[in-house]
Amino acid sequence: MDQVFTGGLSAAGIAGGLLCGIVVALLLAFVTFKTLRSRNAPSVSVHDFSLARYQPMTRLLARDDLDFLAAQPGCRPELLAQFRRQRRRIFRMYLRDLAADFRALHAEARKIAAASPEPQAQLIVSLLRQQVTFRFALLAIEARLLLPHPGSLDIRELIASVEALRLDVASMAA
Repeated sequence: MDQVFTGGLSAAGIAGGLLCGIVVALLLAFVTFKTLRSRNAPSVSVHDFSLARYQPMTRLLARDDLDFLAAQPGCRPELLAQFRRQRRRIFRMYLRDLAADFRALHAEARKIAAASPEPQAQLIVSLLRQQVTFRFALLAIEARLLLPHPGSLDIRELIASVEALRLDVASMAA
């Protein structure tokens, strides 16, 4: 008669939930570390910045090349795995450079806003919004890259954030 209400949770259920929480926390820590580590990447100024240099990212992780390679005679699973790893590494290099370019443009925009004789509250809010949008898009892509088969990643939101910031900086500098 003295039953203790456990709400349907068993020790295994609690342990599984705890393990899942730990895995999610480690994933977020890893992605944050990778994002922060990219701070040492080279950057460009607003004058010689071009989004065209990031065009290869749109097809770098596309399945077409992997399917073509798999259809070739003598292709082994190890070769496919190596190909995937190299492509992912190259994609991350592009991401690092894109993040560095965003930071450089953002720093330039903050410098222009600070030097402006009139208050720039609306500009500061816009810069903050662009930074948050870019960070979340970058975090989502980094998280997908941790999956065994991330598939083709949509980088349009990242590119749009950088382009919007570049246009803002160019108009402020004018």
